Order: sequence, then C-alpha cells, then structure tokens
Amino acid sequence: MVIRINTDILKKFGITADDFLYLYLLHATSYDLIDELDLKPNTEALQTKGLIKLGEELQDHVVRQAFLDSFQDSFDRMWSELLSHFPLKVYNKGQMRILRAKDANARANAKARDKYKRILNDSPGIHEQVVQGLKNELELRRSTNTLGWMQMLATWINQYTWEKYEDITDDQSPEGRITRQL
Repeated sequence: MVIRINTDILKKFGITADDFLYLYLLHATSYDLIDELDLKPNTEALQTKGLIKLGEELQDHVVRQAFLDSFQDSFDRMWSELLSHFPLKVYNKGQMRILRAKDANARANAKARDKYKRILNDSPGIHEQVVQGLKNELELRRSTNTLGWMQMLATWINQYTWEKYEDITDDQSPEGRITRQL
C-alpha cells in the first residue's frame, strides 16, 4: 500500500507521521498493518484534537470527519461512501464471488473509479441518486434472497444499474417471482 503524507496536514493538526499513518490505516480498516508497522500514535491527543473517537478495541476506534476532510476531496468522499454501501463479496449456492477490491484505491477498482468520476462530474446530486439506487437494490435483493446475483462493481457502474432501482419504493417491491407451469 502506498500512502502519501502531506506535511501541511501534520502541521495543521500538530500530529506526527505515526499519528497520520495510524488514522489513515484505521480509516482503511487495515488493522493488521497498524500492528506490523509498530506505530506509536498518541491516541489521547488525537481524541482531544477531535480526530478520533476511541473505543474499547482497535476495531472500535472511529476516525472523525475533520481528519478525512483534510486529505480527501469531495469525489474521494463520494467514492468512499459508495464503496461503504457496495458489498465486498456475495454468496450464491455455497460459492463466494468477490464484487470489488477492499481498498478504495486498489488497481482492481481503478476503472470503476474513473468511470464513476466521469459520471458524477463533481455533482453530489447525482451521487445521492446513485447511493439511493444502490440502497434500494440491496434492500430488494435481500428481501427476495437474490443478493448472490449482484453485479460486480465495474459492471454495476458501467451499466448505470442504479437507474433501475433509484425510484423503487416499498409499495413497488415485488413479493416474489410468479411462475406458471404448462
């Protein structure tokens, strides 16, 4: 994983490189890397500065928006939000399918990310429609037990699949599939 540290952020918040890496990896849920790198963050100071909310365990710590806003542009926030809702993997008939890479900046997600950026054209309104469509699709698929048929992220974005689901409400959801025999 390549992480670029902007020294202006370190100065702005008065934090160390260890603090920055800790917050970044915590946000990326890379808990194993935090242990491997043997980082020495001052978590109490980070909480006092409003950059983190400490929990009982490492996985319970929450990185605050103030830190994320300092290094993410608006598209990065929208991309992260989309990925936070989009399933990482699904199961179908006992088989697991991977739908996207875990890391938002992974090369496996690069084409989908670039296409999504072109679709949005820095428009949060379009992003809200996309996320609503995704939420509606996930809700429908969970209720009809068809989550295993979910498209991969790149396909989902390329085919504008959210447009099929963005206007679906609870009263429009099908109860189940009707089949007839001849």
